[in-house]
Amino acid sequence: MLKAVLVDDEKPALRVLEILLKSYDAISVVGSFTNPREAIEKIGQLKPDVVFLDISMPQLQGIDAASLVLGSSPDTNIVFVTAFDKYAVEAFELHALDYLLKPVNADRLGKTVERIMKKQAAPHESSGRRLQIKCFGQLEVKWENEAPMKWRAEKTKELFAYLLLNEGRELSKEELIDTLWTDDVPERSIKQLYNGIYYIRKTLREYGITGNLISLGSNYCMKLGDANYDVRRFYEFENESKAYSVGELKKLEQLYTGDYLGCEYYEWAGSERERLSRIYRNILFRLSGELIKEKNWDDAEACLLKAYHENPYDERATERLLKVYLTSGDISKALKHYHAYEKLLKEDLGVAPTKRIRDLMNHLKSYES
Repeated sequence: MLKAVLVDDEKPALRVLEILLKSYDAISVVGSFTNPREAIEKIGQLKPDVVFLDISMPQLQGIDAASLVLGSSPDTNIVFVTAFDKYAVEAFELHALDYLLKPVNADRLGKTVERIMKKQAAPHESSGRRLQIKCFGQLEVKWENEAPMKWRAEKTKELFAYLLLNEGRELSKEELIDTLWTDDVPERSIKQLYNGIYYIRKTLREYGITGNLISLGSNYCMKLGDANYDVRRFYEFENESKAYSVGELKKLEQLYTGDYLGCEYYEWAGSERERLSRIYRNILFRLSGELIKEKNWDDAEACLLKAYHENPYDERATERLLKVYLTSGDISKALKHYHAYEKLLKEDLGVAPTKRIRDLMNHLKSYES
């Protein structure tokens, strides 16, 4: 049996809807509230399958209330109830399951109930599939071998990205607004935040992503389940001290298809972008070390050139490249790289290579002459 909660500040409207729903054996009304804030407190305990929610209430607008409902009960369906057609259109823009116009018509309610039953009876869409979250290059959330999830608006996508960055941490409303809506007036910013959270939850659900994979609580805390998240793999590498095989290191290196959120241009992503670039270079240095042990000079060179181009001022790449060239006997490449590196430091930073690099150069002088 499906559990339903009704929320409307008008008692007569609540009573009519409750009477109409009693004609359906498959639905049980487990709560009826005139105060939306009280309803939201109870919904977290009741975990209803559907909430019939008046979209225009003096205590709390229905659109904002819907976001809070999903915060305490993410799997609950929302059906908006309204006296105005313009709100019905807005309900569909917000991806509500359905809407009802007041006064509620029995036949129209029947279609809504049918839609609810059909959705609840649908098979679990995520069965047997692996969710992939990609943040290197362009942000993508997708089922493996399927088209990525589409975002309703760029700001919703950015809000999701920021919540993902802070996975497992409770975020304040003030932090989110100060970070993402710096130029808006406070009232408008709060509205956009509520709507953004609502859009994220609904978009995830429509794509078939359940709370065990990505959950978003009412405290603005995002939690991930068993998703294949590229950035998380880098965090694990940074925090683990275990030995990695060449194959494992190559798979990690291949995850880096561009800077962190490099196609999104989010100002707040700068420090994390630098951190992940540093982790990427460490992966490349670890991999190059293993390749050097195998005397695989070509792959080691390719690996170190990637590290060099990622950050040419990190002398570790140049030092190890010169050693690879010297050991493999490719002196012309060693000389060419050293002179290019020396020129770069002089023109960009006004400094010379360190003593360690110059000492390596001394080994090359006899070959240069």
